[in-house]
This record gives sequence, structure tokens and C-alpha cells, in this order.
Amino acid sequence: MLVITLIIVAILLGGYLLMSIDKINHINRGAVAMFTGVIVWLVYMLEGSSFLHLMHPEFLDDMPIHKFVADNIIMKYIAEACQVILFLIATNTIVEVMNNNGVFDPLNKWLRMRSGKRFLWALSMLTFIVSANVDNLTTVVLMMTIMCKIVTNHHQKVIYACTILVAANLGGAFTVIGDMTSLMLWVRGVVTPSAFAASIFLPAFTTLCVFNLLLSTLLKGNVETSTTINMFRGDDSTLSPWQTITMLVVGIVGLWSIPTFHSVTGFPPFIGALCVLALIWILESVFTYRINGNLLFVRRNHLKNTEFISIQIILYYLGVTLGVAALTECGALDFAKDWLNDSFHNVYAYGVITGFMSSIIDNVPFVMSGMNLFQCDTTGSDPSFMLNGDYWMMLSYCSAIGGCLLYVGTLAGHAVIDIQNVRLSWYIRHVFWRVLVAWGAGMLVFWLING
Repeated sequence: MLVITLIIVAILLGGYLLMSIDKINHINRGAVAMFTGVIVWLVYMLEGSSFLHLMHPEFLDDMPIHKFVADNIIMKYIAEACQVILFLIATNTIVEVMNNNGVFDPLNKWLRMRSGKRFLWALSMLTFIVSANVDNLTTVVLMMTIMCKIVTNHHQKVIYACTILVAANLGGAFTVIGDMTSLMLWVRGVVTPSAFAASIFLPAFTTLCVFNLLLSTLLKGNVETSTTINMFRGDDSTLSPWQTITMLVVGIVGLWSIPTFHSVTGFPPFIGALCVLALIWILESVFTYRINGNLLFVRRNHLKNTEFISIQIILYYLGVTLGVAALTECGALDFAKDWLNDSFHNVYAYGVITGFMSSIIDNVPFVMSGMNLFQCDTTGSDPSFMLNGDYWMMLSYCSAIGGCLLYVGTLAGHAVIDIQNVRLSWYIRHVFWRVLVAWGAGMLVFWLING
């Protein structure tokens, strides 16, 4: 049994490392996640009976092993993962529908300013706010697109891309709807939206401010901007200002009302997100009724991101879920928990470990493992692991900022590489230590608030 457990751990570590360097090996991370997720379960079944007797006392020898594993174990993890996936599909589509209808076009004009440092702060704060409302990957793609339309100098683009990455990760970390990792904690039921935001907002905001102060030293002079603003989006008809504002208000208010919807009805969060998506789509249909027959408009309105990029994320997330599930069910996480308790037994140490590991390997599997590592304490014996305990907050915050130490640690970081080619060597020399110092400032604020 020990040998099988070590093989499972080795396969997963190898798979996660391959996913982290997908820009070097050019292997699709979603494919690697799915392959490793399936393989470890095949290996698990070699000692399935022993693992089941160890982890599931309700399992009896006369029960079919494969059916018990499929119905009572794998489907439990997949069902929880599907809640996160459906939520991300809904919010990602909401943002894309709004973007397709020019809701975010005014940002292009508003962000045009001469001062390079002033632009840095405006861009990062706007990213921070947007990322609190939608997932950070979508935010990075949106803000990078806007920034690249404004800035022409490559060196400035690289610097602004770094602040977008950090601001998006931190903005997503302080709300339960802003990042895949914080959403997982909410779906698991270990945090509540208001307490979560209250605990992490100031540390995240402090981290961003310190990082901006340090990063601004790399900027010299004014922003080199394009001379024209191209607002043409594929047809000659656009929404009127009041329609644009209406769609923006409905989208933002709808997203922020999802936690309330969940609290009042008790339905899973993705139900509320789907309702908001349906409302946005209906509103779009009403506003664009007269131009729905325009072929150019129909082509422009095609949701490419929803049909392609999200599919890769779905497969990636399902693969990671299967992998972490196998890690949990073979008892490896129980061993890790005992070692951590004996060696540290301190949530700040757990946070630092999570952060540094997230800088090398994607933060999603580490947060998922951290969620399965400890259970929510309902007895009150350890406040750090109770509902809204410090451990859950540290898990989200440290994985978010830790993923910025090296941009390979988050999906948002990989998106930055796809859009703006940032060399890893340059990032390590100029950004790594700045993120590290900012992280320390944020940890100090977290300790002062929650310590």
C-alpha cells in the first residue's frame, strides 16, 4: 500500500510540474491534468480494497470495489468540481457578453493619461476592482487587451502586465467570486462571503500598494500611447450610453447579489450566476433587437472564449480534481497533515509553504489539497480551522500572492505570457523580490487584524 501511495504522489508531482512548464514543453496543461487524474485512479485500484478499508469503514468486503469507488468517491469530488465549473462558465460568459457589447470600451478612453506612474496606479486599482467581481483569469485577459490598445512601448507593456497580474490575483483573493480558489472554499462551506472579504481585503490591498510603490521605480517618463482610439467593434451600430450603463449596472449588481441569493435560497452559487447570465442575455437581446439580422453583428457576438478557452479550463480543473481526490483517498494527505502538525502547527507557516509551493506548481491543486488536508472544525477546539478560520483565509491569500512570485504559478500568469511575452529571467530579477516584500507587508497586516 505504501508503494502504491508513493507512486500516486510521484505521478501527480510530475504531472503538476509538466503543467507549470507547459510554455517550455508545449504540452497542453488540460491534457496533462486529465491524463494524470485518470492514471492515478487506475494505480489506486491496484490496492483499492486496502485503501477503502482504511479510509471508508462503511465499505464491506462483499461490495463491488469499482462500483463503490465510482458512485461514492469519484462522483462526490466531481459533483463539487462541477459547481465551481458551472459558476466560472456563467461569470466568464457574463463578462464576454458585456465586452462584446462595448460595456468596457469607455475604459480605453478613461485610462489614457500621460504620467507613467499614475497610469500604473489607475490600471492596477481598476484591475483589482474588476477581479473582485469576476475570476482573475478573465480579468487578466480583459485588462491586458485594454492595456495593449493604449501602450505601445514594449518595456512599459511588460511592467504594466506585471501589475495587472498581481492586482488581478489579489483582487480575486478577497472575494468568494473573484478567483477559482476562493470560490472552492465557499462551495466547500468553510468561509462566508462577508467574513472572507473583511479578513483579506486590507492585507490584499496593502500588498498591492507596496508592490506598486516598488514597481513604479522601473518607470521613467510618460506613457507611450497610440495616437488613435479605435472603437469600431465589427458593425456600425452600438449600444446607446444609457443601454451600456444599464448592462454594466445589471452585470455588477447581479454578480454581487449571488452570495445573497445563496444565503436566502440555500441554492448552490452557480444557480445564482446562471440567473444573472440569463438576465444579461435577455437584456442584450432587447437592446440589440434591431441589428440581430446584421451578419457582421452576429459574427462579432460569437462567444469564442466561452466555447474554447473555458473548455480547456474545465478539462484542467476536472483533471486536477481527480488527482487531488486520489491523493486524499490513498491517505497521503493524512500523512502530510500529521507531519505539518508535528513540525509547525501554525497557520502562518502553512500559508508560507502554500505560497512558495504555488509559485512553482499551479496554486489550484495546492489549494484543493489544502482544503482536503484539514477539515472544518465544528467543535470549536481550534479556532483557526473553524468556519471563517484563519487557515482558510491564509490558504486563499497566500496561494494568490505566492502564484505571483513566479508567473507559472497561476492560470492568470500563463495568460500574461500568452498575451505579452515576459521572460522568466527578467521577471525573477525585477518582480520576484518586489512581490516577496509586498507579501511580507500583507502578512503583517493580516496578523494585526486577525492575530
